Order: sequence, then C-alpha cells, then structure tokens
Amino acid sequence: MNPIEIRNLNKVFKTKQHALHALNDVSLSIQKGEMVAIMGTSGSGKTTLLHILGCIDHPSGGSYRLNDIPVEQQSPKALARIRNRDLGFVMQDFALVDHYSVQKNVLLPLNYMKEPQLRKERAARLPALLEKLHIGQKRHEKVMNLSGGQKQRVAIARALINDPGIILADEPTGALDQKTSQEIIELLKSINQEGKTIIIVTHDPNIAAYCDRIVRIEDGRMIEAGELIP
Repeated sequence: MNPIEIRNLNKVFKTKQHALHALNDVSLSIQKGEMVAIMGTSGSGKTTLLHILGCIDHPSGGSYRLNDIPVEQQSPKALARIRNRDLGFVMQDFALVDHYSVQKNVLLPLNYMKEPQLRKERAARLPALLEKLHIGQKRHEKVMNLSGGQKQRVAIARALINDPGIILADEPTGALDQKTSQEIIELLKSINQEGKTIIIVTHDPNIAAYCDRIVRIEDGRMIEAGELIP
C-alpha cells in the first residue's frame, strides 16, 4: 500500500464570473520512503496539489487516499486528526510564532493531541531532536532572534515532533541563501533516508536534484510524473 494515491483529481475555484481549474485530472502515486519534488511555473497548481495532499483543501472531484483512508469522505474534525498524526509541514516563511521560544514552537503540535501519555512521550524527544538539527543550544531562545536557516530548522523540528510518516515542504529553501538552502535540503534528505516520505514543492532544480523523482505540473495538468531512481 502506497501512503499517497490520488486518481483523476480536480480542483475548481469558482467565482461569479468564471471557474478556474487549478487541477485537471491529476493522478499520482507516492511510495513509502520516497522523496518527490513537485515543480511548475507560478500558478501551475503545484501548491494547490500540496494543500490537498496536506488535507488543508478539498478536491472538487476525483479520489485521494492517504494511508488507505479516503480523504474526501472525512469530516473536518477527522481531517484535523489526520493532519496532526500523519503529516508534518514545512513552509517557505517558516510559519513560526516569533515571540515564542524554539521549544514552545516545536511543541505546538502536541497541544492538539488527546492522549496525555503519548503527548508526554513525544515531548520527551525534544532535546534529542533539537540536537540532531543542530539547534539544541537555541532551545530557550526566542525565534525572532534566529537566522533564517535556524528558523527553518525549528520548523523542521516542529514537523517531526509528532513522528509523522509524511513531510510536506512548500518552497522550504525559498527564503534562504544558497549555502543555507543546501544545508536544509541535505538535512531533509537525511530525514528521508531514515524512512520519512517527503514531498517538496520547489522551483529550484538544484533542490529537485536531491529527490528520487520530479513531478511536473503546468496549467493544472501533470505533464511528467517522473521515474523513481533505483
């Protein structure tokens, strides 16, 4: 069973004047442990696809199974549980709370867990996780005082704290310089090599080159699904 299976996916944004087809009949399978880049020009539909994969947005048609769960049939409450349990998110703008400490930012996803013992176990992973990401010494520092690269490491730690199987990254190096971008993509690659499935939206071919496969989208249509590199 692949963790992600989408078939004939469509997304239409309707206005009073017309309908915008953001995704047209997209089908895609992603294997467990795969690292996939989604590429396309601005407005191609790649971020819309990522939002649907992340259970943030609903498709207008087609099917999406996440870990064999039919996503389009789930209630908003169930989708929130799926997002918190199965998915980790890394954004271009980091999406951190600047006046919170590193520790408080990373632990935020645990606030939505209902199992106290599991929450305690996950929180206990924090020191080792921060050390692994080379920000252990910044644990009590406010995020506003960190560099861009350090902020993205905090965002990655937050994505990993619940130990999800899938990491979704939307232009994770878009706000970083070249050297720091390479450090971040190498970090994501090492996380992938530990067994995490990682999907990255990027416009940078140097970032995409670290992935097992490149999926290309233009005008809402998949033009190339790529081949998995052995």
